[in-house]
Amino acid sequence: MIHHLPNVITLVRFALIFPTAWFIWNENYAEALILMLIAGLSDGLDGALARGYRWTSKFGEMADPLADKVLVGAVFVLLTIQGHIPIWVALIVIGRDLVIVCGALTFRQLFGALEIDPTLVSKINTGLQVTVLVLTLIDLSEMEYLAELAGMLVNPAGMWLVAGFSLVSGLDYVVTWSRRAIREWRRPDAN
Repeated sequence: MIHHLPNVITLVRFALIFPTAWFIWNENYAEALILMLIAGLSDGLDGALARGYRWTSKFGEMADPLADKVLVGAVFVLLTIQGHIPIWVALIVIGRDLVIVCGALTFRQLFGALEIDPTLVSKINTGLQVTVLVLTLIDLSEMEYLAELAGMLVNPAGMWLVAGFSLVSGLDYVVTWSRRAIREWRRPDAN
C-alpha cells in the first residue's frame, strides 16, 4: 500500500489548487504563497519517492505533471486578471501548454502509446515559472524586505525569462515529438 504514496501526494497537490486560487482571488497572497510552497515541496517529495523506491505508475506519470500545470496555469491566469502579470506572459505560458497537450493527444491518436518524458528544458521552464509565481506572491504579500527584493527579481527580468524559456521549451517539445512521430510513421509495422 505504501507504494501508492507518491500518487496520494499528487492527489493532495490537486486538492491544493482550489484553495490556492481562492486565496489569490480574494487577495490573501500570504496564504496562497504558503499553499504554493507546500505544493512545490510535495512535487519534489512525490518525485523523489517514485524514483527512489521505484513506486512509479501510469497514473503518476500523467497526474503529476497535470497537477503542476493546472496549479501553475490557474495562478498565472488569476494574477494576470488582477494585473500582476503581463497578459503576453500568461498567453505564452498557457499557449505553450495547449500546444503540448494538443500535440500529445494527436500523437496518442495516431500512434497509440505515449510516454510522458519531460525534457531538461521543460523542467527548467517549470522551475522558472514556479519561482516567478512564488516571488510575485512574496511581493504581493508585502513582506518587508523580501517583497522589495522579490519585486526587483520578477519585474521585468523574471517575466522575460519565463516567456523566453516557455517559447524555447515549447519549440523543444514540438521538435522532439515531431521527430518521434516521423520515426513511428516510418516503422514498417506502422501501416
